[in-house]
Amino acid sequence: MTERTKISVAMAVYNGERFIGEQLGSLARQQRLPDELVVSDDASTDRTVEIVRDFAARAPFPVRLLIHNQNVGCMKNYERAISECSGDVIFLCDCDDVWYPKKIALTEETLGSHPHAGVAICDADLVDEQSRPIRQRLWPWRGFKVGDETGLAEGTRFDRSVPCYGPCIAFRGRFKPLVLPLPDGPAFRVAGQDTFITWCIVGAGAGGLALMNTPLLGYRQHSAQMTKQIPQSRVPRWNARTLRPFTFLVPLIERLESDAARTVCVNRKMRDAALQHWRCRCFLPLSKVRRVPLVMREYLSGRYDEFSDGLKTAVKDLLFVR
Repeated sequence: MTERTKISVAMAVYNGERFIGEQLGSLARQQRLPDELVVSDDASTDRTVEIVRDFAARAPFPVRLLIHNQNVGCMKNYERAISECSGDVIFLCDCDDVWYPKKIALTEETLGSHPHAGVAICDADLVDEQSRPIRQRLWPWRGFKVGDETGLAEGTRFDRSVPCYGPCIAFRGRFKPLVLPLPDGPAFRVAGQDTFITWCIVGAGAGGLALMNTPLLGYRQHSAQMTKQIPQSRVPRWNARTLRPFTFLVPLIERLESDAARTVCVNRKMRDAALQHWRCRCFLPLSKVRRVPLVMREYLSGRYDEFSDGLKTAVKDLLFVR
């Protein structure tokens, strides 16, 4: 990264008065300050807006506050915050975490040393409501171990096991036309904007992942949070005996087929493989007999391991999905 790189922070908030002051304070203590903070408020009914305005009056960087007249939900609230960011790198930011002082600086450095990476993802410490450590890091809790980091950063493969949690993510601003607008619906309220953004950029062959195997924030766990309590924030596990995963994969397919994806794609092999696999899973024949060669082809190609949950998902698609 050069010194002229513009850093934006996109924060989506709703009734965050309990914790947002601590999060805003941690942004002001960054070794590398952001160039702008865009806060989108989803019609909060508490003192959130007042706290943000007070912070904006004394913040060491520009703060823009956008206020919805009515509640639009987490995805669309984040969409507005991201759409108003003008930075070369955009950080996703929840209102109830605490960033460590080196978070922006180390992320900027990491993206600078991995020019082919479109998304940077760090680890996090889990903390309780009082910011006390739970003695657990996010990645080990999820069972994720950093493997071939270079392969990920260069975008040569897709690894869906990477934990995609919003406050751990920063992506290059030039990919805004690819990831926006954010889809909405029950599936995305579970998977979230973080997973969709990451899968769009990597799946489109636009850029790989730069992984930072160090915790750069305290990731708060509390009863009032809407989407990211650890037990509820996994990538969706579809009920194998109900519908196939149309609601999550179809928007991804449409985005990868878009003009925006073709414009930013630098790894056509990645994009073609992701499209082939996700199309296959979404549009399986009703006849289970006719599914056999399709599922076997995808499994033997390794695409079930790369883009889905491996043998477990292949068996579900073959026997159970209606």
